[in-house]
Amino acid sequence: MGKPTVGLASAHLRNFEVVGRKVPTDCEPAPKFFRFNCFAPNHVVAKSKFWKFMREYHKVKKSVGEVFGVREIKEKRPNVIKNFGVQLRWYSRTGPVNTSKEIRDTHLSRAVSRIFNELSGQHRASFSNVQVIRTCTKTAKDCTRPNVTQFHNSKVRFPLIHRVRVPAKAKRAPFTARAPQTF
Repeated sequence: MGKPTVGLASAHLRNFEVVGRKVPTDCEPAPKFFRFNCFAPNHVVAKSKFWKFMREYHKVKKSVGEVFGVREIKEKRPNVIKNFGVQLRWYSRTGPVNTSKEIRDTHLSRAVSRIFNELSGQHRASFSNVQVIRTCTKTAKDCTRPNVTQFHNSKVRFPLIHRVRVPAKAKRAPFTARAPQTF
């Protein structure tokens, strides 16, 4: 698989699709294929998550199964900001928690990475305890969380802070005894 093609800042997870099935036997000559989407740092971890899914939900172990392919799913429009909805399940100290999150980003993998980082920081949920159930792209009218809807205003403004005022060339001194005022 190699290195990720897009150097995403703070995206430690990538989106993978794993296809596999149970090995054909005399009793079951044409077993069912399974396609599994997951977020993992590399293809080895993606296959491991696939076998955990098969073992827990379909009673197929790695020893009696086969993987046909692992491919990385790329973002179709990486330069457009999108609203993502992520439904996930994670295990806290008291039990399983189902939740949904909304986040704005240009890449789904970076958005999910940010959610994993948030869960590990806020709730001490480790990577293996978080399970992404479903992801979707939301329109602006479908978003409900205030941290996402605050950016839907077309007249949103951001302050330009910590700017160094440069005097005219004639009044500029080569060295000054004071640090510049940046308020």
